[in-house]
Amino acid sequence: MISFVLRSARVEDIPLLGAIERAADERYRATRYALFLDGETIPLDAAQRAVAAGRITVAEVDGEVVGWLFVTRLGAELCLGQVSVLPSHGRLGVGTALLRDLIERARAAGERTLVLNTQSDVAWNMPWYARHGFVVVPPEEWSSEMRAVTEAQHETGIDWSSRVHMRLTLA
Repeated sequence: MISFVLRSARVEDIPLLGAIERAADERYRATRYALFLDGETIPLDAAQRAVAAGRITVAEVDGEVVGWLFVTRLGAELCLGQVSVLPSHGRLGVGTALLRDLIERARAAGERTLVLNTQSDVAWNMPWYARHGFVVVPPEEWSSEMRAVTEAQHETGIDWSSRVHMRLTLA
């Protein structure tokens, strides 16, 4: 097991986020989701706002940022927008620590739920979240915000036949 530190992202971390996300997304090359390898990452302005609001947490190993997590809101619900870990530090507990930290902080802040959307047919996506207590939200229970996300992603070419919204009840 490696030793790492979780902390709020700082402005100087922003240039690292995209590179970490692109490296982490390389795992999709071996799946039918190569379209995720389009090079797009968290937009600079979104990263700047998120850092200023304390919505990005990074994981550091020996002073090097090796992973990050971004949280936002989806209507009234807290929403996990991204978790990315460098492949060199994957499967070492970094992503799990980032997720558990978010869950603990959300509970402490009185959040009732945490939502996300992900692929249902990729081994490191939906099953990983399910192990942490997230459950698939049936389409008939989607909020209007979930429907809007689904529509927006569909318009960008993301196939929702294998994508799901998931929710973790915190309170």
